[in-house]
Amino acid sequence: MIDTLTSLRIFFALMVFGAHCYVLDSTFDAHIFKEGFVGVSFFFVLSGFIIAYNYQEKLLAKSTTKRTFWVARIARIYPLHLLTLFIAACIGGYVQYSDTADWIKHFAASTFLLQPFFPSADYFFSFNSPSWSLGCEQLFYFCFPLVIPFLNSRRNLFILLGICLPVMLAGMYLTPDDQIKAYWYVNPITRLPDFFVGVLLYQFYRLLCSKKISYSAGTLLETGAVVLFLLFYLCAADVPKVYRYSCYYWLPVSLMILVFSLQKGGISRLLSNRFLIIGGEISYSFYLIHLFIILTYTKMAALYQWQIQWTISVPLIFCITVALSLLSYYYFEKPANRWVKRIFLSL
Repeated sequence: MIDTLTSLRIFFALMVFGAHCYVLDSTFDAHIFKEGFVGVSFFFVLSGFIIAYNYQEKLLAKSTTKRTFWVARIARIYPLHLLTLFIAACIGGYVQYSDTADWIKHFAASTFLLQPFFPSADYFFSFNSPSWSLGCEQLFYFCFPLVIPFLNSRRNLFILLGICLPVMLAGMYLTPDDQIKAYWYVNPITRLPDFFVGVLLYQFYRLLCSKKISYSAGTLLETGAVVLFLLFYLCAADVPKVYRYSCYYWLPVSLMILVFSLQKGGISRLLSNRFLIIGGEISYSFYLIHLFIILTYTKMAALYQWQIQWTISVPLIFCITVALSLLSYYYFEKPANRWVKRIFLSL
């Protein structure tokens, strides 16, 4: 693992958290919070980088198998996904169905992480809505071992992304506003290029990781990457959202990941703090459980007519989410991960 990238995960998970707090108070309707969906783009690009970092050489050298890779990925995402899915099903969620059979269709799609392939919000945001991104990750994981012989080349990756980008821009331009979320935000096929950008980043990382970079130069690079990201983020309101859902953030997110993966500067030293690393480790739990905690709170607040300022309710919800994420990571995710690997690898 690269500690700095692990720590960055919690900051981008917090951005997603802030983007969803608009249901608590209109303060969070401001651009600085609503734009937090960029956290999803960060996770998709980071996923490509980390998967290539951990598995590219192993798969090419055949020191690990496709089956082992896929089992490891299933063990990583499915246990907590299924747990949160059942919790969401029990407490209710964003599901619109006509009868029991229709409910079963929604539930089956969510169970197998197929919901983002359906271009309808009552499917891709059904039950525990953040899990739509796991459907994208599932496609990434399935494809990676199959295409890695081709992707093990910067030239091929540049050609692939060079073809994808103009096609994406044209498609985004022609897509009606009411359909952009279905086709360009949640659709796993159109989010594949984000993952490939991360794989390409790993090729650059291999070139740069052995270069001698001074502490001061590393700090300057890290500061520049953060400043560039903030510029893109704060100026994004003038860019159509369809582009911001994906390719608009490729450059700043990529530079953040690449520069901090080198761990050469002062900000990296700060990010290597053990508490931030733990925050990154629990970010998957945090991401999957935060929204139904927010929604459960809003239902209870409406039912009992609570009049609580957001300056109290939001920190309270955040602390509850962090506490549950810690419990989930240490007492459910890690044991379940080992159990699933043991079961599937022994078959």
